[in-house]
Amino acid sequence: MSNRPIWARLRWAALATLVLGGVGCVVAGFGDAAAFFPGWLAAVVFCLGLPLAALTLVLLHDLTGGRWMETARPVLDAAIATLPIATLAFLPILGGLGHLYRWSHPGAAALANAFYLERGFFIARCVVYFVIWNGLAVYALRWPRDDRNGAAAAIAWASGVGLVLLGFSVSFAAIDWVLSLAPSFWSSVFGMIFGAGAFNTGLALVVLVIALRGPALVRLGPVHREHLADLASILLATTIFWAYVEFCQFLIIWEENLHSEIPWYLQRMAGAWRGVMYAVAAAGFFLPFLVLLWHPSKRSGAIVAGCCALILAARLLNVWWWILPEFPEVGFSWVDIACIAALGGLMMLVFGQYLHTGRLPTPLPRVAEEGPRG
Repeated sequence: MSNRPIWARLRWAALATLVLGGVGCVVAGFGDAAAFFPGWLAAVVFCLGLPLAALTLVLLHDLTGGRWMETARPVLDAAIATLPIATLAFLPILGGLGHLYRWSHPGAAALANAFYLERGFFIARCVVYFVIWNGLAVYALRWPRDDRNGAAAAIAWASGVGLVLLGFSVSFAAIDWVLSLAPSFWSSVFGMIFGAGAFNTGLALVVLVIALRGPALVRLGPVHREHLADLASILLATTIFWAYVEFCQFLIIWEENLHSEIPWYLQRMAGAWRGVMYAVAAAGFFLPFLVLLWHPSKRSGAIVAGCCALILAARLLNVWWWILPEFPEVGFSWVDIACIAALGGLMMLVFGQYLHTGRLPTPLPRVAEEGPRG
């Protein structure tokens, strides 16, 4: 299967997006820092979904197997290879903590837990998150995955531990980066919502790229179209799970009607943000759910690609809906579009380059040839 067609589509579009977005970010960074840092945080949170979801899929496959990996592996490798870019992209956030987090201001200890929400401890936790993620990325990309000398059991064990570390670190990152924007608000399920949204984001982009290679899948035979259907089924499952946990949080907080929690939703249901909430629900759940529930649609590259595009748009709106209402004096502006264009364009450029060159060949485990276990 050639990677050239998808690279030809990505390269110039990604480069143009990067240049235009980068110019906008430079202008905003020097002229309007109050608008730049919330937009950049949203861009980083959104774009991290691509490598983290790909990493999760590789680790899960080490445990469960499945023939779909034969089609997905080159795209997953390229997605994981973008993690260093996302890591470097987080550095401006560390330099702009004062523009983002009220608890970082002098004398703001009364707003929240003074021990946990402290600059030094916050930065140390962020370093730990990225060390874990990049370490797991090296393991996923470089560790041989064959069954010589019974290595499959060891790989499954290591990947299981990696999934636990990944789950805990992503949950704590969600609390630190998004939830602490409103230090008086707390949700025990938000880490799961954040992780489900990130996984849904990255998986939608991976499946979108595979679906756009539809003619190549047809030439290679029906088995690869079945792989696309399997991946579309996983995407449907993650979409349902995200909608479930997101609605559960909303329902519980709305029924409790606590003064410390309900303002978080009231702020996001006022003005234009109410329309954004409805758009996220429609494009991020209802439409993909109704389409992908019909089994033949999962074998159509065009239909699956359309659903993936809807989900990606909804996830971006969802991230903006999480973050930007905490900055009512700034709100939504062209700066937010410039931030996602700059970082998204750069990551797509790296993603497309690795997908095109195939610089990260990874041997498939033998269990992938045998199908799922159990």
